Amino acid sequence: MALPARLTAALGRHPDDLTEDDLQRAVENHIPESADLDWKKDFYKGTEAGKKELVKDVSAMANTAGGMVVIGVDDGNQDHAHGLDPVDPVPGRGEEWIRSVLANWIQPVVPNVGVRVVKSATKGGKIYWVLTVPLSPQAPHAVAAPGNDYHFRVHVRNGTTTRTLAESEIAQRYRDRFQAASDDVDRLYQVADAGLDYLSGYLTSTAHGGSPKATYYPGWVSLAAVPAVRGTYPVTTRVDRDAAFDRFAKLAGESVTAAVQPARPVLVGRRQVRFEGEPTGQLHQDGSFYAAVPINLQSDHTNDDGPKRLYQSGLELDLVALVQAAAAWAAETGSAGDLVLSAALHRFDGSDKPVHLIAAEHAFHHGPATPLPTVPAQTTGDLAAIVTDQREAVVVACALVSDLLADMGAHEPHVLTPEGEILIDRLQGYRHALR
Repeated sequence: MALPARLTAALGRHPDDLTEDDLQRAVENHIPESADLDWKKDFYKGTEAGKKELVKDVSAMANTAGGMVVIGVDDGNQDHAHGLDPVDPVPGRGEEWIRSVLANWIQPVVPNVGVRVVKSATKGGKIYWVLTVPLSPQAPHAVAAPGNDYHFRVHVRNGTTTRTLAESEIAQRYRDRFQAASDDVDRLYQVADAGLDYLSGYLTSTAHGGSPKATYYPGWVSLAAVPAVRGTYPVTTRVDRDAAFDRFAKLAGESVTAAVQPARPVLVGRRQVRFEGEPTGQLHQDGSFYAAVPINLQSDHTNDDGPKRLYQSGLELDLVALVQAAAAWAAETGSAGDLVLSAALHRFDGSDKPVHLIAAEHAFHHGPATPLPTVPAQTTGDLAAIVTDQREAVVVACALVSDLLADMGAHEPHVLTPEGEILIDRLQGYRHALR
């Protein structure tokens, strides 16, 4: 989860990994409260006032810079960690209760709130609550009691306190949200265009003699992705770029297939890491991503001059792997929120002739030949969900491939389902490609 880097620096450990010993050090060092850190002695009451306090604290952080609420640390009315005072677990008011209150009282719901219990080793049976709140790309989040949608307030952190925004400030926050969504799309186009230019140059170059790569790999599928909340990953020096490449190679190795496993050498790029081959791509320091892999575009052996054949099962699996790799890189840079994705099919053999779409290697029947789609497919997914759940990656890839193949007359993908399934029994010759 992307949280203010200041928190990790101040606490000596990422907030997701805090222990009671870390909290004790915070007390000894008098770590102060701030816009992104709130020490609380007591757990929230089950009354309406208690619920309102909970949602104010969480929504204010989501509307400001993100941060963390720690329950069980007394600030001694001095706005800094003063003493440990873990609380008793309250029956019926655990994680499920917290999430229910947040879901019912905040509009829109704050995404990716972390709710974690830290057990006390010094006071048996007592616990600390750690609530982690990322900066939300869907801000502003308004607070309203259930059934009272017309009486809402928008809160932000103001130093160590929470304040309510005026109407004019709320209006500006909404303008900022809509502008951010437009900026995401603009950034997506920028990443996709730059990546395609780089891929085209690589495939058509004859600088090293011999035939250009496009001769052997005429068809490619590409994926561009941009996170709503940008991250940062240092790629200034060669050491930085090598480290970024090695980390991405490890993450890509965990995808559903090996399609996005990059090859050395690591190439220099301005605020990015580049790699060539199968795949070819660019890793941007803000968490944006571009990669392309060859598609199975083959000549018809019974009619060499006829339309080429595009086998879609491999294409579908490659898109799942690309989605997983894009999300893994974005998360590695500290990005958060939604991930905006765009997939496209390309030909580099100078031909715009139609192709036959073949569902699988063993399929003999196909529809009329059609050109590759010229318009990219675009969708949005939850970054955290894609990273943690392969089914979510399949759902996103299914949406992308459905749009691409619809332009070629396919009613639906062959091996991916909208529910996140991979129909293994349909893979035939591609089953060996799965991790």
